[in-house]
Order: sequence, then C-alpha cells, then structure tokens
Amino acid sequence: MDETSNGLKVLRVLKRVKHSIKQNVMQHFKEMQLTAPQGMVIGILGHYGRMKVSDLSEKLGLSNSTVSGIVDRLEKQGLVERIRSGEDRRVVYVSMTANFSKTAQEHFGEVERMLENIMSKATPEELDIILSGLETLEKLMDNQKEQL
Repeated sequence: MDETSNGLKVLRVLKRVKHSIKQNVMQHFKEMQLTAPQGMVIGILGHYGRMKVSDLSEKLGLSNSTVSGIVDRLEKQGLVERIRSGEDRRVVYVSMTANFSKTAQEHFGEVERMLENIMSKATPEELDIILSGLETLEKLMDNQKEQL
C-alpha cells in the first residue's frame, strides 16, 4: 500500500516536470552564454519589453538588489542597457540592446517551438486535463496564501 500523500505526489510530479523543462531551456541559455537567472531576465524583457528593475523583480520573485546585480552583469556583457526616464530622472528602465534583441528572440522562439512541439503530442482532451489540473492547483495554492 502506497502511503505517500497526494500533496507529496503532486510535488514530486511538478519537480520532475520542472527539471525536464529546465534542462531543455538551460541548453538555450548555455548557447547564449547566460546563467539561468540571466536567461529569465532576458526572457521577461523579450516578452514584455523595457521594464523598471522593480517590475522585473516582481515578475521573477526576486529582490530588487538581486535583479539589479543580474542586470549589472548583463549590462557589462552588452546585452541590456539602463535607460533613464525622460519624465522622472529617478526612474530607470532596463531593456535588451538592439544588437542582442534579435539573438534573444531567435533563441526564445526556439524554446517556445520546443514546448509547442511537446504539447502537440497531447490530444486536445489531454491538454484540457493538464491545464484544468494546473489551474485548479494554482487556485488552491492562492486560497491557501489568502488564509495565511
């Protein structure tokens, strides 16, 4: 008889799925000579465009100082640039440099195509089950956060 709780089973499956995705995505980061956190910053900038460090921090779930350090290293590599706001000089935006933007878009396009290829192997019904289950899990987790 299996005595493992459902919560632990879900956690183990999520961990394996996360690991599998991470391995595939990390290969693309490695090709761009980026660490995982740097790749996440580039991915967010590629998706949303220029952002304040505080907004990047919020999307990544990291502190402003951590994200600022990541941005410093990316800036030294010539991959991102800081741009002061014209309206408020205290506000600084981060965006990918024009030279790097095309390279990043190509690599993240490949990652997106890889994930789409994986998902295309599922039937529409299986995809509905996956999305429904994940959305339900997210809702349950959000409800738990509200109770704390």
